[in-house]
Amino acid sequence: MVSSSHFASTAAPARSDRRPDYRPDIDIFDSGTEVVLVADVPGATAGAIDVTFHDGVLVVRATIAPRGSTGRPIRQEYGVGDYMRSLRLGDGFDGNRIAAEYSRGVLTVRVPRMAAVLPRQVEVRAG
Repeated sequence: MVSSSHFASTAAPARSDRRPDYRPDIDIFDSGTEVVLVADVPGATAGAIDVTFHDGVLVVRATIAPRGSTGRPIRQEYGVGDYMRSLRLGDGFDGNRIAAEYSRGVLTVRVPRMAAVLPRQVEVRAG
């Protein structure tokens, strides 16, 4: 099991435009064979979400399109910006087998551990 303090957030890179980056809320679960991250990214589309894994760091980015306008705004509370979150997972994860699914504003990312770091049951034979 990995403690929750093992997953360190890393700072967001500086952006050149004026759109803010929102930090999505993320729950992290450890099943022993994989780590599952569940992130809230409402307003995104699956095609606008980018998940990368490099040097033990998982990065989730989602570009949010502005809402369409049907007239002159009277009040606007919807903040247009993008989601960005990076987490240092460390070594022992198989970046080639990461899977991500997006449904109803929730992104689920499964990050499997490498077989070499999983506990292995050794068969004891009678001799």
